[in-house]
Amino acid sequence: MNLIPFQGLFPKIKLIADLESFFSNVKVNYPQFVGNGFYEKEASESIYLYQIIGPNLSHYGIITAIDIKEFLNNSVLPHEKTLASKEQEQLQLTLERKAFIKPVLIGFKPFKSFRTFAENKIKTKPDLEQKLKSKKEIHRFWKISKGEDVEMVSNMFKKKVSKAYIADGHHRCSIAKILWNQSSKAMVPFRIESLLSVLMPFDQLKINDFNRVIELGTQMRPVQFIAALSDLFKIIPLKSKQKPSKKYEMTLFIDDMWFRLKWKKDIIAKYKKKQKVLLDYYLLNELVLKKILQVADVRSHEGIKYVPGVEKFKGMKKESRNMLNPAGFMLYPISAKEICYYADNDMILPPKSSYFEPRVINGMIVQEIK
Repeated sequence: MNLIPFQGLFPKIKLIADLESFFSNVKVNYPQFVGNGFYEKEASESIYLYQIIGPNLSHYGIITAIDIKEFLNNSVLPHEKTLASKEQEQLQLTLERKAFIKPVLIGFKPFKSFRTFAENKIKTKPDLEQKLKSKKEIHRFWKISKGEDVEMVSNMFKKKVSKAYIADGHHRCSIAKILWNQSSKAMVPFRIESLLSVLMPFDQLKINDFNRVIELGTQMRPVQFIAALSDLFKIIPLKSKQKPSKKYEMTLFIDDMWFRLKWKKDIIAKYKKKQKVLLDYYLLNELVLKKILQVADVRSHEGIKYVPGVEKFKGMKKESRNMLNPAGFMLYPISAKEICYYADNDMILPPKSSYFEPRVINGMIVQEIK
């Protein structure tokens, strides 16, 4: 993996009265913020050891620019499809900012030398610390800018990480490749050479479920939908809301009722003949969305809302409020091993099949596009 030092931009903490409000608005207000002097560019090119700690989390990784060719030659692999609407939004915002304001989160298989380096480094005083009081999180950065130190870390990743996996940021990777292609043809007034990224070993990442709320509308009444699902699942009414406890189970929220759905054994057996690693996300997409609900393209279908598992039941309720006959599906999280298998075998999952933590905040560190 080719790591590229870059001149990062950091917010001037002393000038910002409300840091969390600043970060929540930076997505759309970055051009104004940087124009008004709220950001300062580092004097030297660096890579950074990054740590996020909180009440129930502690993660570390390397923030760096990654050569865009690593994404083009499949050294950094995707595992999910992108959503067309999100891709267009990201493209427009990136062109307006002329900057990447959030690192793509990339997972890699852990190795001992990096663990030793990181654990020793975080015992020292960080160069920069940003505290988010409401989240009770501390974000710390250690600058690696001396030539010999950069070379040591870079060589570590060149030798040990020949392949890595996009965890969060599929849309940013997609539009970076689009912009690289356009810039190579002089279609945009800058050159995309690299992409802001945070590399974390899989043992520093947590994978949560990513759930769906689907609007049935007038196409199908709830009772009809449940009847159609009965051909695929064993359906068990629940007395209260629950998350699925294992693979090949889901929970369904519909018409103010909760059900446990268990894929029928013959369905699992049939599709396992076709795929060595079979996932609920794939089956839901192929058998429920495409066949029962006749969704031609989940990437652009407006009647599907995606709810991160960390938002739990409140998130499902919130997304269903303005829908006509909503049906919510809660799924069991996929594993890092399954993600790597799909990515390695060019088997792309439906959009929003995984929700990784930690989530790096917009605007904490910025890479300009020149």
